Amino acid sequence: MITNNIYPPRNVLAEEYIKHCAVIDLSNLPPQTIKITVPPLGFPVLFFNYGKKTDFWKFYNGADNIQSVFVGQFTRHITLYPDKDLKLIGVNFKPYGLYNLFGNFKKNILNNYIDASILFGKENIQNIINILQTQDIDKAVNAIENLLLEYQNKTILKYPYFDEIVDTIEKKDGLINYHDLLSNKISERTFQRYFHNVIGVSPKLFCELLRHKYVIKLFYNNYNLSWSDINFENFYYDFSHFSRDFKRFTGHNPKYYLENKHELTNIFVGF
Repeated sequence: MITNNIYPPRNVLAEEYIKHCAVIDLSNLPPQTIKITVPPLGFPVLFFNYGKKTDFWKFYNGADNIQSVFVGQFTRHITLYPDKDLKLIGVNFKPYGLYNLFGNFKKNILNNYIDASILFGKENIQNIINILQTQDIDKAVNAIENLLLEYQNKTILKYPYFDEIVDTIEKKDGLINYHDLLSNKISERTFQRYFHNVIGVSPKLFCELLRHKYVIKLFYNNYNLSWSDINFENFYYDFSHFSRDFKRFTGHNPKYYLENKHELTNIFVGF
């Protein structure tokens, strides 16, 4: 059994940027390292690993001593290698939250990971790890939020009107025509520029990623669900269209993917 607990923001100032913190304890996994794939989440995450081992970040250029990373928007499934000594806390940002906090402090975060010590320094990262290992999670969540707010770039130009549209698209799991949400006074080019700079992907791709995540979530939570049961709101013409889209994100057809499900993937999908 994998332990997964959700902690909403403690600091009211952090609510503008953060969905919640998720704590994952894998101590009950089998002793051998496993391999899982995780779909795009639709938002960036800041991870801290406070378990006995720090080799979870094999995907990060082969590094094995990184304790904290920023994970940007992903446009494909990623492969992770968790083992039973892994303990994670993930700060799940709103899709625009990381940008609104720090701006483009690293432009190449799309489909990429960045060592968090580049922004915060190794001493601050180690301080968070120490709190996670020796004190309760509430204190760690408070410390993480305070660290984020301490390093906040207050000169960032924010776009609350567009942020609200992103919130609506996310609540609808991407099953919405975003054009219907735009004021006649807002040009398509301006909206596309916002998505490129703030979200990291186009609005069309953002909707596609959320729809894909929605489908994965449905099949993890409804074991007897058939393809015909899913209401795609006319966003897929037929199963063939859906299957091509599914393979674009996963590299596999739906049948193969769903035969290789893992509980940990379901936890990530539920964020």
